[in-house]
Amino acid sequence: MPDKWTVLFVILFIATHTASLPSQVPRIRAQNRSQQLLDNIGLRVDSVNPLGPIRNGVPVYTDFDRYLRHMFLIYRETALNLALNQNETLYRLNRHQGKLQVPVASHVPFPCSLNHTRSRTPPTSVERLRPGDIDIVAALGDSISAGNAIMSSSVLDMFDEFRGFSFSGGGLGTWRTVLTLPNILKVFNPNLYGYATGHSLVVNHETSHLNIAEPMLMSHDLLYQVRVLVDLMRRDPHVDMKRHWKLITVFVGNNDICSDMCHWDDQEEVLDRHARDLREAFRLLRDNVPRLLINLVAVRNILTMMGGLKDVPLQCFLMQRICCNCLINDRLTASEAKQRHYMIQRWQQVDLQVARLPEFQREDFAIIGHPMITNLSPPEQPNGNADLRYFSHDCFHFSQRAHASVTSLLWKGMFLPDEQKPRPSNLPEPFERFFCPTKEQPYFVVRPS
Repeated sequence: MPDKWTVLFVILFIATHTASLPSQVPRIRAQNRSQQLLDNIGLRVDSVNPLGPIRNGVPVYTDFDRYLRHMFLIYRETALNLALNQNETLYRLNRHQGKLQVPVASHVPFPCSLNHTRSRTPPTSVERLRPGDIDIVAALGDSISAGNAIMSSSVLDMFDEFRGFSFSGGGLGTWRTVLTLPNILKVFNPNLYGYATGHSLVVNHETSHLNIAEPMLMSHDLLYQVRVLVDLMRRDPHVDMKRHWKLITVFVGNNDICSDMCHWDDQEEVLDRHARDLREAFRLLRDNVPRLLINLVAVRNILTMMGGLKDVPLQCFLMQRICCNCLINDRLTASEAKQRHYMIQRWQQVDLQVARLPEFQREDFAIIGHPMITNLSPPEQPNGNADLRYFSHDCFHFSQRAHASVTSLLWKGMFLPDEQKPRPSNLPEPFERFFCPTKEQPYFVVRPS
C-alpha cells in the first residue's frame, strides 16, 4: 500500500488537472448555496493575488481558496479512508499506548439515576431544562471538535477526522468505551439526534449530521459556520425547529492563538474582533433557532500546556513549531512569551464575558461559558517527562482518552454555577467523580451567578 505522501502527490496532481472540468449538478448546487451563505455575511469572492501582501484583519475568499479547498478535501477524504482501512491496527496501537479510555464493563450500570431527568412535556424555559429534554445536538468549531487525529499512528494522521469520537459532537459507540457529551445524553434520551454517527468529513452529512466542525477554522469563520448550521437544521426533517430543545457546543480559538494572533499589528484589535465574531454568531443563533442552549468552551492555554512538555518525540517537536509557530517558537524572548500568555488569558476572558452578556439571557436561549480547560498544565509522568496518553501523535490534538476527560468536565460544568465550575490543572480520569443530576437539582445551570 502506498504511503500518505505518495497519495498526497497523486491527489494534488489529479486535482490540479481537473479543477477546470465541468462540475456535476449536485456540486454546482452546493457551491451556489455556499456562495449565498457567504453573500449573507458580506464576504465576496475577490481576485486577490494569493502570493501578494496580506491585508491585515480582512478575510479574503478567492478562486485560489476554492481550488485549494477542493484539493485539500480530496486529500483528507483519501487519507481518512486509508486510516479507516487500518482501523484495528490503530485501535491496538492507541490502546497499547494508553490513549483510549478504560472501558466500563457491561455489567456496570450508568453512574446516574434516570429518574427526574426528562420532563413530561417540553419545558418552555431554558431554566427548567433537564438532560433528557435535549432532542438535538450540534457542534461548531475547529479540528478538536472535528475529531482530528483522535486515532493516530503518526503526525500524518493529524488530517484524519474521527468525528464520531469528538467530545462535543461524536456519538459513535456508547459511554462505556467512548465518553462524549452526545453519548451521555443518549442515555437520558435515546431519540437524541444530530451527533456524528461515524468518522467522516463534514461534507458527508449522512454521517457527520450536525457536527459541522472544520479543521483550521478560526473565530472569524464562526458566523459562516453558524449560517451553514441554521440552514442544515431548517432542511433536516429530523429537526423540529419550534418544538425541539437544541444543544450546540462551540469550541473555537486554537488556530487563532496558534498561528494568527502574532501576525496582527494591533493585538487589542484581535480581541475586539473575536468578541464581535462571537456576538454576531450568537445573535444569529438566538434569532433563528428557538429553544437553544449553547456550551461555549473557552480555549486552552496552549503556551502553558504544550510549551512545557519535556522530552517529546521529534515529530512532536517539529509539528508544534510548524503548526503553532506563534506560541511554540524557540526564538520567542521571555518578554514576548509573557505578552502572548497574557493575550491568551484575555482571549479566555472574552469567551466567558460574552457568554454572560444580558442580551443572551432569554426565556428560551442561554449560553454557558466553560473555563474547564483554561488552566491545564503539561501532563507529566512521575519522572517528569511528558505524559503523551492525552495527546495524539502530533502532541497538539487530543487523544480519545483526553476527549473523554474533557467530556466529563463539560458535563459537570453544565450543572454548576460559574464559581464552582471545574478548572483543573490536570485532566482527570473520565469517570473520576462523575457528576450526576439529582432530584433536588435536575436542571442545567444556565444563568450567570
